Amino acid sequence: MIGLDSSFADYRLYKVGEESLPENTYIICSEPSRKILYNPQMAGKELQETMEEVSKIFIDAATRKALPGKKLGGIVEFVLLSGGLYYGIARGFRETHGHALPQCFLGIKRQRVEGAEGQFRAVSTYENFESLPQDATVIIGDTIATGSTILRAAGELENAIAEKDGRLSSLIICSLACSTEGARKLGRMEKKLRERDPGFRLHLIVAEQLFHLMPDGTDLRFLREDSVMPDETRAYTLSRYGEALGKDMKCAIFDWGTRCKNPKAHYVEFMHFAKEALIGSGMDAKGRAELERMNAEAEEGMRAFEKTF
Repeated sequence: MIGLDSSFADYRLYKVGEESLPENTYIICSEPSRKILYNPQMAGKELQETMEEVSKIFIDAATRKALPGKKLGGIVEFVLLSGGLYYGIARGFRETHGHALPQCFLGIKRQRVEGAEGQFRAVSTYENFESLPQDATVIIGDTIATGSTILRAAGELENAIAEKDGRLSSLIICSLACSTEGARKLGRMEKKLRERDPGFRLHLIVAEQLFHLMPDGTDLRFLREDSVMPDETRAYTLSRYGEALGKDMKCAIFDWGTRCKNPKAHYVEFMHFAKEALIGSGMDAKGRAELERMNAEAEEGMRAFEKTF
């Protein structure tokens, strides 16, 4: 069940009510989040600047729903390297509230489980919890597919807080692209944490919808069986992509880290997908037109690398 919670000048906020999900699960719908999700060819400077707009919306939603009563001194960002850097949570907080947000860091990456399709394990390689307060309200920006990374990160966070004899009061997760499967895992994690500490709260704030996760454990699809979305997101997807591309766009987000830190590699990946999709016979006219437009823009992005100084 999805219902409109609030409407503001630059976004709408929906509450998602489903027992298997975190109790406080919200969906934001906005122009900048759509600009990123429906332009998967976008990378580099334009992507980073648009994400700065989205980060302010995430912070505004978190402030309204998760931060009332919280002291500034207890709030910290937990940055999952390297993709979390590009969520711009600290910048969004600073521009919204005029205060610098302390930060903790965790280097973490997914590794495929050999012989198990779509299964990953998360391995941490670096950590810095110097800024972690005793009674912590933690904000994380992360793209969530299988959920292995965010669950491992939450475990590392719990260990760090235990070493300080502290308490995790609240966990706020902001996700530009989150799978329904990953959200359900967070729902199970929330129940376990609240069994140990009834006062603990988890807020999950996602952009546009919860996505269907494909068997490869990576691709996030718009209009599929396990997708959860407001009516306005469904209508927008159909108007933008049509039925065929709405189901078969390879991924709503592609590889977030690559897309941000290595745009040239992302353009190559996207153009390969677009050309393969255009060769096939299953694409309708609307989807074909969108793919051709996006492919042309990716090619233009590639040409920018020929610039000399």
